[in-house]
Amino acid sequence: MKTVKTLFKKYKYVLKRYQSFKTNPLTKSNPFWALIKYLYINFLLYVLKREVTITYLNGIKAKVKKGDGIVGNYHSGLHEAADSLFLMHLLREGDSFLDIGANVGHYTLLAGLCSKCKVTAIEPIPSTFERLSNNVKINNWIHQPELLNIGLSNESGELVFTNQQFTTNKVSTTGHGVKVKVSTLDEICSHQVPDFIKIDVEGYEWFVLNGGLNTLSNANLKLILIELNESGKNFNIQDEQIIQLLRDKGFLPYVFNLETKAFKEIDFKNTNQFNTLFIKDLDFVKQRVFSSNKINVGSFTS
Repeated sequence: MKTVKTLFKKYKYVLKRYQSFKTNPLTKSNPFWALIKYLYINFLLYVLKREVTITYLNGIKAKVKKGDGIVGNYHSGLHEAADSLFLMHLLREGDSFLDIGANVGHYTLLAGLCSKCKVTAIEPIPSTFERLSNNVKINNWIHQPELLNIGLSNESGELVFTNQQFTTNKVSTTGHGVKVKVSTLDEICSHQVPDFIKIDVEGYEWFVLNGGLNTLSNANLKLILIELNESGKNFNIQDEQIIQLLRDKGFLPYVFNLETKAFKEIDFKNTNQFNTLFIKDLDFVKQRVFSSNKINVGSFTS
């Protein structure tokens, strides 16, 4: 009976995944093929327990393991498609992009290899940082990004991070984990404030932002892409506090429609995706997106 329940549960999960492929603009033209690729890559990762090298977009390579979100680049054409394509439309050669919580390098690789930005990537977990470094190396990157194996907080020092939670490692609330040196956003950006920042720090956003108040006030910083999923509650921080801080610094939340390229200001955060766009200079961002070249991902054109 237990086996039957397990199989039924897996069947429901696969069916749910198939339904998501039918609505994803990148896979809805052939959702069955996306499902086949999804089952194949997960068989390699979870059953055979392999590390697999995937190739996507314009020949970008990445080594993936089970639990990596970047696996979506294989079966879905592009991981976090709306945000990823938005950044590809936005970024240009010569821009500076700061990837805070780079993990194994999804946004770092897109910004550097597709858009040819100057990239600084921050990843605190030593084992994940090693994988990030390896993914940069296997792409034979001409203009190497700056990779920093540190964390960010509201003050410099040292913090303990979890290191056994795949892509959701974070600042430890129990004191168990690996000690990592931490700096502040203002210290990292003391010589050059980036044009664009991505933040994915599993609930520690409030502290990262409070360590970068001068950076947030700088006119050169035009946009922040940040994940807000209530995980700040682990540190007694509400998403409302983070949103208000960003608003106070001139960043307003928007939703970007991938198919129409329209921007819509919202009151709170994007509840339909992992990340929310906080834009300070909307006219600049619109001009960039509307004047960008078309991007082809499989049969989908953006």
